[in-house]
Amino acid sequence: MITERHEELAALHVLGLLEGEERSAFERELAGNAELQRLVAELTENAATLALAAPQVAPPASLKESVLAAADAAPASTGATVVTFPFMRWLPYAAAACFGIAALWLAALNLALRSENTALRTERELAEIAYHTAQNQLKERTLVAESLINQLGRQLRDQEDLTRLKVTALASLAGNTKEAQVIAVWDPRQETGLLTFDQLPAIEENQDYQIWVVDPAYKNPVNGGVFHVSAGGKAALSFKPDQPVKQAAAFAISLEKKGGVAKAEGPIVLLGK
Repeated sequence: MITERHEELAALHVLGLLEGEERSAFERELAGNAELQRLVAELTENAATLALAAPQVAPPASLKESVLAAADAAPASTGATVVTFPFMRWLPYAAAACFGIAALWLAALNLALRSENTALRTERELAEIAYHTAQNQLKERTLVAESLINQLGRQLRDQEDLTRLKVTALASLAGNTKEAQVIAVWDPRQETGLLTFDQLPAIEENQDYQIWVVDPAYKNPVNGGVFHVSAGGKAALSFKPDQPVKQAAAFAISLEKKGGVAKAEGPIVLLGK
């Protein structure tokens, strides 16, 4: 894995600024690290490109005259004469300028790579969080479904006499529940019920469906609890009234505020006798 330290050492290595043990250590690591070799090769190529792109330094106007004068002054018997070229004095400055430009470009490239790596790490972390969140939600839904199935199975196994169960289909009274299929199964011995529904419309987050059991012994229907449906509108749940119910004459479902109410306030959307 290429770290920020590797990037800095690679840039210094390309510019020939590593010395001594630091240079030896980097070259040893470079020999066995293919990814680091690719980075050094890319930086070397970019530095060479920048050096070639640097503006050419024009020689002084007096260079030609100096060369001709030196050639004329050379004695024939002494052979060739070494001529000092004034433009050579400019070469170190040109090289320094090229290396300066390359260093600035490499620094900018390093910052860009760091920003890109940070963005990629952030994007990867967000993707992992989304994945784990979806996975946890799926596990939760699976556990809920398994719990409902196991609960229904236990209830059926515990029923010695299934003929005592009271099954009621609830009909739509209001709202967009015409397509809803809701069945209430009531066990008078246990005073508990099982509600299954399909195509029940989803509601706002600040609302809940509330179950009511109508018992002639009470002036008002008995609260059986609240529930919320997902977009699919299909589930099964058990309910138990908060007061003893000896005779369940009817079942109703109303649309109430979040958390439910002690006495029905919202519209009755489903009713079954």
